[in-house]
Amino acid sequence: MSRHPYPVVMCVGGTDPSGGAGLSADILMIAACGVHPAPVVSAVTAQSSTRVDAWEAVPPELFSSQIAAVIRDGGIDAVKSGMLPTGAHVRELARALTSAPLSATPYVLDPVSRASSGKSLREAADPEALVIELLLPRALLVTPNLEEAAWLAGLGSVSTPRDMELAGEEILARGAAAVMVKGGHLAGLPRDLLVTRSGSRLWFEGRRPPAGGHVHGTGCALASAIASYIAAGASLEEAVAAGRRRLQTAIDSSFRSGDGLLPGHMPPLLPGPPLPDGEAFYESPRYCSRCGAVMGTLADQPAHLVCRSCGLVHYRNPLPAVALLLLDASRDSVLLVRRAIQPGRGMLSLPGGFLERGETIEQCARRELLEETGLEAGELALETVESDRTAYGDIVLVAMRSSTWNGEAAPGDDASEVIWTRIDSVPELAFPSHDRLVARLAASHGRRPG
Repeated sequence: MSRHPYPVVMCVGGTDPSGGAGLSADILMIAACGVHPAPVVSAVTAQSSTRVDAWEAVPPELFSSQIAAVIRDGGIDAVKSGMLPTGAHVRELARALTSAPLSATPYVLDPVSRASSGKSLREAADPEALVIELLLPRALLVTPNLEEAAWLAGLGSVSTPRDMELAGEEILARGAAAVMVKGGHLAGLPRDLLVTRSGSRLWFEGRRPPAGGHVHGTGCALASAIASYIAAGASLEEAVAAGRRRLQTAIDSSFRSGDGLLPGHMPPLLPGPPLPDGEAFYESPRYCSRCGAVMGTLADQPAHLVCRSCGLVHYRNPLPAVALLLLDASRDSVLLVRRAIQPGRGMLSLPGGFLERGETIEQCARRELLEETGLEAGELALETVESDRTAYGDIVLVAMRSSTWNGEAAPGDDASEVIWTRIDSVPELAFPSHDRLVARLAASHGRRPG
């Protein structure tokens, strides 16, 4: 088990300067799943989003030292391997996986043999035989594409759903605990098949990228996503389903780089506001908190955001807030503050703000008054309850009233000025609910606000 606050996946593979496949894909996907990647480099490649031009294997001694360094930090919750360029690399990884402390660690094998452009990523056929002999029996899950499934199963080719079933069963017979044969190169829509020793046989449907074409590095990313969910404690079936959802989100968000497509693992960076902006603080989420897809609305549920990818519905209940009516009867005045931030920057409002976790209404009222005005409230009484629709979203506003306080008024927090204002001279305030509260107060005093 991990000693870290995040689950840890040790990912083994080759570099990719395009940022789309290999360890680049592993690191991005593992991080996008909320898991910590610990990368081990097996080879350095020169590749773009469309082809591999050259590669060179990392010396086996250095490869082994990297694995030892990751193990020394401890807390590895899953291992995922991709490119293993020589038999020596296969042997070193197999030795680590069959020795303490990794002997019981879940292992996902992505049996990369060649790039999608056709260039071999192994020095000879010898590593393929060793993968079958040494790594296949150790794998909790193997994730071959159609070509890789053919050589793992000893078949001439795999090109149909029936071929995928036969290959999956044969790879199980050769020692793997489970196999997911990836059908991204099938004619028509992509389909993946998961088969396990326990008898599961599950088909998963996918969809092509919106822009068409082939997205670079999807195989690496899928295996890493599944390993991440396994590291976080999901069952194999749960991890496969969640990993495929996460990959589909990356495919749906793919973007063009040169002549190729790269997966979009993270939401795109948007320019931040030049100054703190209260209007942005409570905005509805743009991306799904479960799968990362863009949120939208449905015709029959316009009030709630829905993820069109995984179906998550984002319910937003009204936010609880407090406003304070602090009265100075001797001057027939009410205390107002000038807002230092949006919304309503520069306008006057009643002191107040949102409840924090664990606070009561009274505790919130006392805290907000002290933060914004420097005053300590005396005895507080409930005045009324209002509702409002603001830049923060819908709110439920509890108005508390007091005519006693301690201290000297001084602005703070999101207030730039503290002003005692006669009840009949209060201008339009930053929030309609505050206008209504002052109007109610003025009516109780036989006054009409300005």
